[in-house]
Amino acid sequence: MEALILTAGKGTRLYPLTKTLPKPLIPVAGKPLICHILDVLEKKVNRVIVVIGYELEQIKNTIDKYDYSFDVKWVIQQEQLGTGHAVKICEQDINSSHFLMMYGDILTTPNVIKDILRLGQTCEHSEGVIASKPVRNPEKYGCLEIKNDFLVQIREKDPNPPSNQINAGIMVLPSTIFDSLSNIRKSDRGEIELTDGINMLIQKETRMSVYYIKDQWIDIGYPWNVLEANELALQFIEFPTERTPPLGVTIEGDVKIAENAILRPGTFIQGPVIIDENVVLGPNCFIRPGTYLGKNVRVGNAVEIKNSIILNGTIIGHLSYVGDSIVGEKCNFGAGTKVANLKLEKNEIKMNIQGERISSGRRKLGVFMGNNVKTGINVSLMPGITIGENSRVGAHTLVNQDVSPDTLIYQDPKQGLIKKSFN
Repeated sequence: MEALILTAGKGTRLYPLTKTLPKPLIPVAGKPLICHILDVLEKKVNRVIVVIGYELEQIKNTIDKYDYSFDVKWVIQQEQLGTGHAVKICEQDINSSHFLMMYGDILTTPNVIKDILRLGQTCEHSEGVIASKPVRNPEKYGCLEIKNDFLVQIREKDPNPPSNQINAGIMVLPSTIFDSLSNIRKSDRGEIELTDGINMLIQKETRMSVYYIKDQWIDIGYPWNVLEANELALQFIEFPTERTPPLGVTIEGDVKIAENAILRPGTFIQGPVIIDENVVLGPNCFIRPGTYLGKNVRVGNAVEIKNSIILNGTIIGHLSYVGDSIVGEKCNFGAGTKVANLKLEKNEIKMNIQGERISSGRRKLGVFMGNNVKTGINVSLMPGITIGENSRVGAHTLVNQDVSPDTLIYQDPKQGLIKKSFN
């Protein structure tokens, strides 16, 4: 069987994380997101077709470094004309009667993908399989109408959903889907929708069984979903056997630490934690569960980091705190920089996403920071804000609103908060 993974989108709701880093390459538990999918497909499919578009060379160069047993075929989607279009342009590359199709921004447990592959390869009672997941707000998704565990229809963003089961973005499709996609019209948003093609298959009496996902499943559409994916992936990766920590260093739980990482006395690590190459920790720092420290990260004296992703080359200066956050590459935190991740009223934290205030559903959420941001000493960053790439935050500044890229923001004693664009 072959597998098809869709990864061409820009992921604009994840800005500033995806401003230069495509969504499939966001590090989750120390590994690009798409690699968690590819790892499961190892020795289970003979070829993987990856549809790429945004930052395609970066994706290709990254995946080419991994030694997978299957062949990888790259298909470029020049225009973003919908998921149906992305599947249709792969028609000449699919040689089998059935194939696994998966959105590249989905993360679930390996067992879910294995089960769907197994069901799709047998196809005893149907011609395809579609995975579903119950959610609290099915009206925001493609909702499944189901009868006797078979798909009746997918209803996109229906205000009166027929169930709480949604299209989970993992399915085994018959090759006849290509005929259906050739005969559907563009949707109101000008795209060829894969769900319309599937509905047409059902109308032609193609039977698709429903696989109910009972494990965790994450649709990585918003910044906080990356943290959720990181927490999930840390549960099923393989950690090495326990190693003897250096003198004066305490390690509890599952940890994965690069051989050339430097752990100075007083460092305390509570797993699950992944520490990448050339990281320097301490002295006297506290690395708490759910944290990934990228290559060449420096964490200074008396720093605490909790449930966060710190990308390559970033320096977290002494006496700082970072919680429930994602910090881009080559950032520099001045001494005493604090990230607040909990409001006094302890309600769900909201973020500005493409001009709309959206609840994260989380009581604890920190900052999402682009690459090459620098803060002065004693800076305070409030929950749920984004700071665009290349920005600067002056000393003793309280930042309680989003900061655009290439911006200087500082507190003036007489004029209050000042913002200046570099452009």
